[in-house]
Amino acid sequence: MRDLLPALLGLILCTVVGCQYYEEYRVKKTTADLKEEQAQLLRDYRLCVEKYQNEPPKAKEYCAPYTQRLRELEITRQQAK
Repeated sequence: MRDLLPALLGLILCTVVGCQYYEEYRVKKTTADLKEEQAQLLRDYRLCVEKYQNEPPKAKEYCAPYTQRLRELEITRQQAK
């Protein structure tokens, strides 16, 4: 029984440390995914504005969903910090 105690403690320690690294990975992955989505939305927004540059009312109407989603992403990023 005494021989198993160090092994059991080692296993528990490795599990706890592994969980910490997994948590860090999840946070970094989520942050990267949010930044990637934000970059894609910015590209799409710019294309939308460019497409309707001669028709400001249409640009405002058709491009508004991009700005709304960008605001939502910013709020999500602020909450994640």
